[in-house]
Amino acid sequence: MGYLRKLGFKVSSRVGYFFPPAESGNSEKFKVTHIDPLWFTGGFDSLGDYIKSRTEDRETLPYEIDGLVIKVNETDVRDFLGFTGHHPRWAIAYKFESPEGITEVLDIDIQVGRTGRITPVARVSPVSIGGSTISNVTLHNQEYINILDLAVGDSVTVSKRGDVIPAVERVVEKNEKGYSVWKLPKSCPSCKAPLIVKGAHHFCPNNSCPAQVKGRIFFFIARNQMDIDGFGPETAEFLINKGFVKDIADIYSFDYSKLEGYPGFGSKKIKLLSEGVKKSITQPYRRVLPSLGIPEIGKKVAELLIQGGFRDVEDLFTIAESGDRESLLAIKGIGERIAEIIIEEFSSDSVIAMVEKLKNAGLNFIEEESSDLNDLLQVFEGQVWCITGSFENFKPRTLAGEEIVKRGGRTVSAVTGKTTHLLAGESS
Repeated sequence: MGYLRKLGFKVSSRVGYFFPPAESGNSEKFKVTHIDPLWFTGGFDSLGDYIKSRTEDRETLPYEIDGLVIKVNETDVRDFLGFTGHHPRWAIAYKFESPEGITEVLDIDIQVGRTGRITPVARVSPVSIGGSTISNVTLHNQEYINILDLAVGDSVTVSKRGDVIPAVERVVEKNEKGYSVWKLPKSCPSCKAPLIVKGAHHFCPNNSCPAQVKGRIFFFIARNQMDIDGFGPETAEFLINKGFVKDIADIYSFDYSKLEGYPGFGSKKIKLLSEGVKKSITQPYRRVLPSLGIPEIGKKVAELLIQGGFRDVEDLFTIAESGDRESLLAIKGIGERIAEIIIEEFSSDSVIAMVEKLKNAGLNFIEEESSDLNDLLQVFEGQVWCITGSFENFKPRTLAGEEIVKRGGRTVSAVTGKTTHLLAGESS
């Protein structure tokens, strides 16, 4: 950092450098040159005061911060400590306490996700915290509510964890209306099917549940999934409410000319919608598979399966039928839990039926090896790319990531010590 400053780069002066006490016998080892005169320097015993001062003056900064990062300075020690699959062992974040506010729980609603997971959500009196107004707070599951001893009408402390995610931290005053701790219902609010418990969460087991179907459709058409031109959430909501689209496969069987005359559906809109649906049929298998909304099978797992030789959806059905977990566990990055979910999901009648309908519609369920790319596959081998910003020819930018993966590279969502390349577009 001293060298960068010497070269003329802007380097933060809000840095603290800490070293062992002189009596440890190591003080000479930790002497460094080119220390910025504005840096704080001191022994380990002054670390607490430094953190306290940085916490107190965060509000005076011209930018937002949510904590500090503490790093080992010696590169040889960094090499020795290494990395986990998620972060370096030689660096750790110290997070400031989240900003809080006090409000009242007006009601608790239930959301049914596309996988059937039931999530209670507190509707609270709007409260301003950290520059934003909070009116909805996720309560996660029944166990979380029980620990809080939470009831409708209670006054609660709400925080923004990490300065981002709203959370109920504690009950500060119980309601005077006699409401007891809120309990999840025994049946799904959308389809009335009896709820089941898996781990800490409740689930609706009915795959045809309207709320689940709606969630799957919204997920399928999203920009980062099938990205169907002209098929936004409002269009999907309309088609679902009218009964024109009752599941994902209906997107490809519905006659969109029947929308003529409905408000907002002129000939231009209908043409754009029809062409967008037709174009989406050409999406590759590596994009179709994670768009199905099957639990745990996102883009990363789909890539791992394809790289592991499961290039045809029929391979997954075969594995599921035989219960061959070992073949899945042999793929680096696929663990016990994901293997179990793959076998369970690809054994289910609902997934089998959905894939069959989409196959008949013409979607790709085989990842073809293109001879045109054979020479390119090695170009990015062993490289780890992080992509940020926007690109004129890659909208959404995940398309750029797909090109990198095709050529043997790997993409990550954030820069780490293992990142080899940063691809920066506009507004990055």
